[in-house]
Amino acid sequence: MSTFVLVHGAWQSTGTWDLLVPLLQQRGHTVVTPILSGLGADQDRLSADTTLSQHVKDVCNAVSGSADVTLVGHSYAGMIVSGVAEAHPEKVQRLVFADAFIPEDRQCVLDLLPSDIGVHFRKVAQNQGSGWRLPGGEDLLDLWGLVPGEEREFVRARLCDFSLRCFEEPILLQANRKASIPGTYISCVAQNYPARPFFEVFADKARACGWDVAKLNTGHDCHVERPSEVAQILLAGTH
Repeated sequence: MSTFVLVHGAWQSTGTWDLLVPLLQQRGHTVVTPILSGLGADQDRLSADTTLSQHVKDVCNAVSGSADVTLVGHSYAGMIVSGVAEAHPEKVQRLVFADAFIPEDRQCVLDLLPSDIGVHFRKVAQNQGSGWRLPGGEDLLDLWGLVPGEEREFVRARLCDFSLRCFEEPILLQANRKASIPGTYISCVAQNYPARPFFEVFADKARACGWDVAKLNTGHDCHVERPSEVAQILLAGTH
């Protein structure tokens, strides 16, 4: 049996995996959903001091007692799982980037997004969040391609605020250890998904790395819109 460590993205919480977790557990696998500092159940402690580095440490701590982990990162968590693979490559059997960023050494999220998006996030933080807080809200649900209905309500109920500092901090990947670990990229390609162009470039990058790329006709939250299909992708190759 395998151990799946599911790491959620920005503005979300461990609850974002609630539809996917049972599908993996029913097959006898262990599933770990680490709490990221300042987010979700820990959101009362969100501050200007919340960092990407801390989130990498959170997940490193979560995998410390495990071996042969399938490490799954959604969106922003592509940064996190890359950092964990750099620190503990011996723990990671497989990396899965679910519509996620794939960084190189010393890149930050804002380096990987169009410059106008970075300007927008900084303006929001300045106007609404004391220079660092990025509130969760309806505009994100629109950006992620969630149409009115159950799935949008599911994600809305699990939104939390986020910190711009996590998007500004570069990740240190001097040895680029993720490149030597088998990888899969889940590319979300629904036509009505506004953020699709931001992440399609990383599907192309994954192909260039020789990783498997699976396309799903969903918006950004594929694990909410099509949890059974995401489970099938994750279970491929497990024993």
